[in-house]
Formats: sequence, C-alpha cells, structure tokens
Amino acid sequence: MQIIIFILLLTGLLVQAESIFAKESFRSELLSGSKSSFKHWNLKHSEITGHSHYSHLEVTKDGKTFIVEKNENTKPDGEVFTRKTLWFDADSGVPKWYEEEDLRKDFRIINTYSGKVMNTKLEKSGDVLEFETDLSKEEAVPFEVIIYFLRKHLDRILQTEDYSFTLFLPLLALELEEKGLPRSMSMILMMVEPKEKFSIDTPLGKMKARKILILPKSGFLRAILPREKTHFEFTFSEDAPHHLLQFEAGETRHLLTKLILPE
Repeated sequence: MQIIIFILLLTGLLVQAESIFAKESFRSELLSGSKSSFKHWNLKHSEITGHSHYSHLEVTKDGKTFIVEKNENTKPDGEVFTRKTLWFDADSGVPKWYEEEDLRKDFRIINTYSGKVMNTKLEKSGDVLEFETDLSKEEAVPFEVIIYFLRKHLDRILQTEDYSFTLFLPLLALELEEKGLPRSMSMILMMVEPKEKFSIDTPLGKMKARKILILPKSGFLRAILPREKTHFEFTFSEDAPHHLLQFEAGETRHLLTKLILPE
C-alpha cells in the first residue's frame, strides 16, 4: 500500500469533478420508520458470512429533529461486530453526524458535517487523531453517504453518457494522515458504468432493477489499487426512491432479505 501511495504522489493523480456534496439534501431518500436487512454472501465459498440490519427513526435531540439511520453488522450467530449511525437534519435532509464503531479492533470514527467542512475524529487503541476536510474544495462525496447520493442521482446517472464524481474515503485519509502524506490523495475520481436492466425478487415482490458499477476513472488507478476496495456494484429498484436491493464489493454480495416501509 505504501508503494501505491508513493506512486500516486509522484504521478499527481489528484482529481476533481463538479461540486456536488456540500449541503446536499437527501430528504426524498430518507424514509423514517423503514427497516431493512441484508445477508452477506461469500461468492468464493458460497456461504453466509454475516448480516446487516438497518433502521431509520425520527429522533429529537436538544430541541432539534433528526432522521437517524442505525446499522448493525453481525456474524452468522448474531454477534454484533460493527455499529454505525448516520444523522440527518429532519427538515433539510442534510447529513450532520456519522459514527462508526468496530468492536473487534477497538476502533471508533466520528464525522461531523458543518456546511462544506467535514471534521473527523479517530479513536484507536487509546490514540486520538483529528482533522478536517473541505468537501467543496475537493468536490467530494464521503463514502458513508454514497448509497444516498447514488439513489438521488440515479435517473441522471442512467441518462448521462460519462457520469463521474469524486469519492472521499475517510479511512484512507486516516492512513495517509498517519504516514504524513496529503489527505487529498484519498479523493478518487470515480466513473459510473450502467449495467443491465432486469427484474428481481424482493421481500416486497418482483421489482424492476438497474445495476451500476462504480470504479476509478483512471485506468492506471484501476490497475494498481485493490479491486475489493475500489470497485463497487450496486443494484437499485428502477422506480423512485430507488431502494438498494444488492451491493457487491470484493468477494461479498449483500442481498436484501427484509424491507419494511412506513405506512
């Protein structure tokens, strides 16, 4: 990984795209009261390796109302190994707070969004690292909101011949920070490649679906970066609000097993 980062630094492959994230609203994609679950299917060994459980609730805190996405990832026996929460302002649909806790590695990351600036705090094995990122300057979409971003822009993506956006990978930024390298290298210009249209069985019955592939736009980056960390395949329902039906990264495919929508 250090060699890859050094090569990227030398070649100056820092990328930009149109400014998209700063203060972007995902109000139409937020369904308070909804719940969903996915099973993790290992493609290589043909076995279930875990589950993800999501819920979206309206919460009032300090006189303000939020819609909170809660996510727990579990092992096949039900033991929780990661917890994630993503807070949105209920009125505007703008992200405000993200927290991720990995119970296996004594690891916790907190991202707070204030206008165009994202503040990151990492707590790992007793050490604390903090920094901020100007999302509008780097014109980037943080990885934790990528599903909301793709759902919101899916119609435009499918109608655009060459759609791209800059993806910000906070965990890579932390690694770069620890090595004394520029955090801006954690911004990677990604291309979106629409795939086939098909029908798929879901907990709500058969749905028309669209599959899209997300990968680095640079052929050089595609060749040298780990595929499991930079190539993502998403399947969304064709009709709005474009529910996530499947997600694939590396050897794992996440398959929707439960979807409960608010009445």
